Amino acid sequence: MTTTFDERERAAERRFVQEEEARFHARNRRNRLLAAWASERMNLTGQAAEDYVTAVTEYAVVTEDEALIDRLRSDLGAAGIDATIPRLRTELERCAALAQAERRVGVALNRGSSV
Repeated sequence: MTTTFDERERAAERRFVQEEEARFHARNRRNRLLAAWASERMNLTGQAAEDYVTAVTEYAVVTEDEALIDRLRSDLGAAGIDATIPRLRTELERCAALAQAERRVGVALNRGSSV
């Protein structure tokens, strides 16, 4: 026999799983947007840009934000582009806000950086 407490507990567990999935998808979208921004700065196009975005997104799944920023700074530096850590953090925050907005409205909003 199911009790009200059991039902509440299952509902809380389902809510937790849904919230964690939403956070994962938002972070993954943020990382894709950030990698796309970096690939644009490095003048990557076509398959090279897609491959770069995929590689950075996969890398970011298992790393912290600081490691991601370090990788992007290194990649941009290798392409001759000076990217400061504060600039990369700002772009990371912009991409995070954009990813959250996309989740709220349900469509991709990225039309490039205004910065």
